[in-house]
Amino acid sequence: MSEEQVSKVEEVMLAITETNALEIADPVRQSLVSDLQPVANQIAAYEAAAKTMEATDTESAKAITELCETIATDIKTVKNQEVLSKIVKGLHSMHRRWTTIRGTFLDPMEAARKTLKGKVMDWDDAEQAKADEIERKQQAEVDAKARREREALEKKAAAIKTPEKKEALLEQAAATVAPTVTVNAPKSGIRSQLKWAVKSVDTGVFLAAAASNPMMAGFIEIKENMLARSKASNPAFACAGVVFHQVRV
Repeated sequence: MSEEQVSKVEEVMLAITETNALEIADPVRQSLVSDLQPVANQIAAYEAAAKTMEATDTESAKAITELCETIATDIKTVKNQEVLSKIVKGLHSMHRRWTTIRGTFLDPMEAARKTLKGKVMDWDDAEQAKADEIERKQQAEVDAKARREREALEKKAAAIKTPEKKEALLEQAAATVAPTVTVNAPKSGIRSQLKWAVKSVDTGVFLAAAASNPMMAGFIEIKENMLARSKASNPAFACAGVVFHQVRV
């Protein structure tokens, strides 16, 4: 086993050890419960209030405002709960670690497979091109042969005076059709498929065409968040076709 292979296995074993260390001990569990249980008990009430409470006058608006502040306090409690924050951070770090480890296995294998598959598909394409060229030449030959036979029959018919014999020869000439030539290329057997991809886009030409063709508008993405940020950084910013307004959040 190479040093690189050993290193990969060692990384896995180390990550397993670190993952096992994430087991939540009883004191930690108790801390989570004591801090989060009061908040959990209020969530149903908050959801019900969101559905039923309405701001219809000064008093009701103030009541909702106070409740919003209470909810904000509970949100802060959950976000800043020390143990929960450490667990989330640890799990996030562990996710990145395991993703990286998996990548050290998959990335080189997928890259190698893609390269090898590409070589075989290039060979397939080259063999198909050869077969197509042979097919084209052979088809041209049988087409020419059929054409010569038709012309000979038509020439023979032109020299005959008897209408019945002339018609028979002309019918024979019309029925003289070259067979379709098929040349099969050797196949590697590798699995592949053809799909459409965009090779290039001339943005100016595309936008000019979209101005008079509404169907093309669906392919244009308007980045509203970037427009809003530009307006926020420069209140004088304006853009044709865009209407800005301020919303309270």
